[in-house]
Amino acid sequence: MRNPPKIRIQPRLPAQQRGAALVVVLMLLLIVTLLGLASMRGAILQERMAANTVTRAQAFQVAEAVLREAERFAAGKPALPDEGCENGACARTVAGEEPAWAADDFWDEAGGYQLTEEELDGIRGQFVVEDFGRGVSSSCTNTLDMSADECVSQAQVYRITVHSQAANGAEVLLQSLYEVQ
Repeated sequence: MRNPPKIRIQPRLPAQQRGAALVVVLMLLLIVTLLGLASMRGAILQERMAANTVTRAQAFQVAEAVLREAERFAAGKPALPDEGCENGACARTVAGEEPAWAADDFWDEAGGYQLTEEELDGIRGQFVVEDFGRGVSSSCTNTLDMSADECVSQAQVYRITVHSQAANGAEVLLQSLYEVQ
């Protein structure tokens, strides 16, 4: 005897339920795609921010190195022009006026500042040394040692301004006051 064939009966689905799984899967796929795109965009933005931070840190390092070079320049008591800036040396600014280096295009035009050899990943620095007048020296101390040399209480003070800028626009401006006996 042979086994009679089994008959399978599939329930009939209503017309509105046919293909519903396809629509649900497509919606889930769309949502996952949008989440992936959003996370990629966030990662790219974070990468750009990190690169900008590194570039600004490099520009700051160049500016600090150039500041030391400008201090050596100022220690030689450079000849200062009567007005304006020439080759990194600037005349004393009249009270109430903007210094020459504060002009919008000063660091873009050659001549007023001194360009240095210090370079890091294509970033080079510029500096100016300004006459800041004479002032009371901070190196004088009141000492009880009568054999110590007499202290000169007046010193020439220079304001040193350093500028460095990276190709991506990261810009650093440093200033210091430097006194020379």
